[in-house]
Amino acid sequence: MELEGVVHNGVIVPDDAQTLTEGMRVRIEPVKVDKQTTFGQLFGDLVIDSPDLPADLAAQHEHYRLGKPKR
Repeated sequence: MELEGVVHNGVIVPDDAQTLTEGMRVRIEPVKVDKQTTFGQLFGDLVIDSPDLPADLAAQHEHYRLGKPKR
């Protein structure tokens, strides 16, 4: 069995951790990747594309989350 994964803050996170059982010994071998993995590739599945969200949500998050006046 061969797994791939990434390192996040010094912790190795396998792409498919369900194939590993608790207490299983593993061997880790770094591999060289031709291109750099982008933030979007790592966390792209977390993107929310909803037409119901306000267009200025990122800039005015304190207004929408806490009810503060818009800046």
